[in-house]
Amino acid sequence: MPIRAIWFYTAAAACLALGLLAAQSQALEEATQPSGSAWQLLRAKYYGDRFMGEVDEAYMSLEVPANTPDPAATPVTLRFADDDHRRVTRVRVFIDNNPSPLVATLDFPSTPVTEINMRVRVDRFTSVRAIAETSDGGLEMRSGWVKASGGCSAPPSAAAGGVLGEIRVRLAADSKSLQVGIRHPNASGFQIDPLTGDPIPAHYISHIRVTAGGSALLDADTGISISENPALRIASDRPLTMPISVDAVDSQTQAHYTTANGGR
Repeated sequence: MPIRAIWFYTAAAACLALGLLAAQSQALEEATQPSGSAWQLLRAKYYGDRFMGEVDEAYMSLEVPANTPDPAATPVTLRFADDDHRRVTRVRVFIDNNPSPLVATLDFPSTPVTEINMRVRVDRFTSVRAIAETSDGGLEMRSGWVKASGGCSAPPSAAAGGVLGEIRVRLAADSKSLQVGIRHPNASGFQIDPLTGDPIPAHYISHIRVTAGGSALLDADTGISISENPALRIASDRPLTMPISVDAVDSQTQAHYTTANGGR
């Protein structure tokens, strides 16, 4: 065979191989991209065709890691402006591709909250979203992508022991923020007991109420996408009035776990 023909066939084979490799790479990338179809269904269910602002990061922002080191305890931070004319009254947090996409519904009845931190389970590559409802009837959405795998089926950690329902509250020195920790497995229903091999039934904190000085600071409906031993940090740009009290409801027994912190 002439050298020119050999060169031609070799080049053609190389181009074909590169084309197949590129197609496989594109297919793999598309398979691992978060799908928007789940969000379209969620949006229609909760908000219909209402307009959502998505631009003003000074008014509202969402912070999530692009690659989470722990899919079963992925940090989420929400920040809000303290705007008396357009106060944030409710926030829903969604993880599009989780088995239970609605992570929490957070209501802020009175005192303006400027920051919320929580830890969540992320089951696979997904968009994490926060949609805020404002006092003037508007909606704001912020979102971020998180690469993760297996957060909802991760086995219980070694820190799963302790007294069920024990609540710890720590107030910052300037009284403008507090941390709440609840001892609870917050089992997702998708985990396997590592000792017995049996499925672990869903068992989680379904509601958290935090009050400051007798007034509601936060009412939160929560579910299986919140991490084991639920923890929240709540901040305001003004001092929180004592006493601080927390009430958490168990999904199985409907027991109320409560604690109060100080008074003045």
